[in-house]
Amino acid sequence: MGAIHFTEMLRLLDRAYQYRSLVDIYAWEGGTGEVIHYKGWLVHHVNWRGGYVRLRNPKARGNRLLRTVPQVFIFRINNQQVYL
Repeated sequence: MGAIHFTEMLRLLDRAYQYRSLVDIYAWEGGTGEVIHYKGWLVHHVNWRGGYVRLRNPKARGNRLLRTVPQVFIFRINNQQVYL
């Protein structure tokens, strides 16, 4: 397990969006601070300027489950720690 910088995480998310690869993300929930694990989700949209990423669950058939995660709440991606 290594560590990557925040900007490298953004590049990794952008590559996952372009190549439609699955990501494994740990992020804090905004209201309660709980840790949420998004395992095997697709990157639906990345907004660098807005500061959020939209993730889609590929296993949810029919309802196309989407989650919006602020980028600063992501602290681990693909088993790599993210630092600022």
